[in-house]
Amino acid sequence: MTLWDQTAADLLQATASHKPTPGGGSIAALSGAFGVGLLSMALTISRNKARKASQDLSPELSATLDRLQTIQARLQALADEDVAVFRRFVDATKLPKDSDEEQQARADALAAAGEAARATPLEIATQCVQALTEAEGTVTEVHAEVVSDIGAGAALLRGAIDAALLTVDINLLRLSEEEKAPLQAHRDELAQQGQERAARLLKQAQKQIAENQE
Repeated sequence: MTLWDQTAADLLQATASHKPTPGGGSIAALSGAFGVGLLSMALTISRNKARKASQDLSPELSATLDRLQTIQARLQALADEDVAVFRRFVDATKLPKDSDEEQQARADALAAAGEAARATPLEIATQCVQALTEAEGTVTEVHAEVVSDIGAGAALLRGAIDAALLTVDINLLRLSEEEKAPLQAHRDELAQQGQERAARLLKQAQKQIAENQE
């Protein structure tokens, strides 16, 4: 069953339980999806208010909204993928290892599961960074009533990036320094991009809120 079929209460209870899933990666994806949802909401409300005033959202913002909705859908899928990846790893640890052939098959399965356990949270972080990139420039274009939602979405996305990259970190421990180096570089780049873009968007939102009060 997909995480998205659960009620919010059931999902929270499952997260807080003794079970290992949903864990940091999947909850990062969930948080990121909600962050993108807030960005999309701000643009959708702005579009509807513009239409009531016989105007329309700019073509650029309409295209941004479409891309944000695509990112949101991908993050929703990644939440379930992260759970499936963890289960693959657990299943691999349970494979028999009596013969040489069984040991090799088990090692191959563990390696494949480990690779997926690193790739999935990296993509979660990548999608969140992309959402922040898409949102740049929207603060001054959306309706004044939803500027705070742009900032709130950015804050959630920043947290989702941090959470996803912590999941990457723990899965890098199984690698040699040579294997780890390119993944570590990618991870660090995403961290920097996420921090910079979220901080910039939050600052823009705070500034716009202050100006709207004047």
